[in-house]
Amino acid sequence: MGDAEELDIDALLLPGKRKYTFRELAEQGGIDVEDLRVWWTSAGFADLRDDDQKAFTRDDVAIVKDLADLFSFGVVESDAVVPGAQSLGQAMYRLAEWQAGIVRTYLDNAQDTGVKDPSAGVARVIDKMENLQAHVWRRHLITATQRLVTPENAADVMSAQMAVGFADMVGYTRLSRGLAIEELNTLVSTFEARMQSVIYGGGGWIIKGVGDEVMFAAENPADAARIALELQQPHTYPELDAIEIEFPQLRVGMAYGEVLQRYGDLFGSVVNLAARLTSAARPGTVLIDDNFTQAIAEDPGIDTKSLRAYRARGFRAVHPHLLRYSKDAVAAKEAEAADAAAAEAEGTVEEPAAKKK
Repeated sequence: MGDAEELDIDALLLPGKRKYTFRELAEQGGIDVEDLRVWWTSAGFADLRDDDQKAFTRDDVAIVKDLADLFSFGVVESDAVVPGAQSLGQAMYRLAEWQAGIVRTYLDNAQDTGVKDPSAGVARVIDKMENLQAHVWRRHLITATQRLVTPENAADVMSAQMAVGFADMVGYTRLSRGLAIEELNTLVSTFEARMQSVIYGGGGWIIKGVGDEVMFAAENPADAARIALELQQPHTYPELDAIEIEFPQLRVGMAYGEVLQRYGDLFGSVVNLAARLTSAARPGTVLIDDNFTQAIAEDPGIDTKSLRAYRARGFRAVHPHLLRYSKDAVAAKEAEAADAAAAEAEGTVEEPAAKKK
């Protein structure tokens, strides 16, 4: 990468000279060194026990002082330090991996255009990314805080009634073995984009994703039902068509009830039941539990079919219900699709305003 290889990453991302050891960092920040070590390693960083290694700057000291203040305010409990630091570290690690790719792309472009010293440009890119992540974080914090301080949740912020679901790609392991890395990246990116579009667009949110599976939730079970059904609807994927890969079918399982909320994750029998239903679902279908079925019983656009009960790990009996659109909803969708197809065939679809002459 030419001159870009000599870029001083420390100077760009960690202003100030590395002048403190880990023990000095704790002393300067006002935190017991072992307490800081627990937080530091839980956040995903190496345990620096060499008291001669100068690894920290004044900015690090300032952050440790902020951490000490949070402890003194009484808002960070001792038993929350490890899981809280782990959640923060894992989220920031994934974010940093993505953003490092952006920095690399900028450096490659700078080299291609003959920029001798890309430092200033990289600094601007980093500032923009920092502003972006801070804004997105605040928007998510608003939503999460509103969810926790509403009157119905005020009594116990750790638990909540919600629908929990999993969407799993069928045959992913077999399919991925035959794909080149670039093709696998396209498939995973397409899957993630589809999940985000439908789940967030339908009023839910993604809890986490692991390769071929996404865990999601919604406070309103009717919203969750429509999200799951929409995930199973046919959709065009030009990026997959270009590399001659079909989007895999999905299995979706959902359950409704009380869950434990802990650092952005959900726990409890409802989550476990949703996972079991996902494993039992046939490709292209959605299975839900009894509680979920009762919660959406009055929705005219949704129908369910009771299936035979079965035994599953951790449960004496699981009574699944097949989720589907009601006959009226299906007829309306088919009529809408037919009208759109007919209008397109007759050339009566109006062009977007930007294309009009």
